[in-house]
Amino acid sequence: MSDQPADVPHGPEEITAKVTVTGSEAALLRDLAAVLGRTPESLAIEWAAGALRLPSGTIGDDPRTPDWDLFDGPADLATRTDEHLNEAFNR
Repeated sequence: MSDQPADVPHGPEEITAKVTVTGSEAALLRDLAAVLGRTPESLAIEWAAGALRLPSGTIGDDPRTPDWDLFDGPADLATRTDEHLNEAFNR
């Protein structure tokens, strides 16, 4: 045995990791990737690293979220949004 330290490689070594996400987390990551214009794989890596947090349930299951009701607005709301907003702000 030698008193010399083991040879330390010079320069950074490559690290390879594999992440497998299944179930509802995988579905959520796919949907989020589509919305953000990113790949599900990049989001899965962020999720596995703890940089991306996913909700544990649906928004209605979160006790911090108040009860949500459907908004029953005018039938032409989508086509006349600017007009409706201007009317509201000019009151």
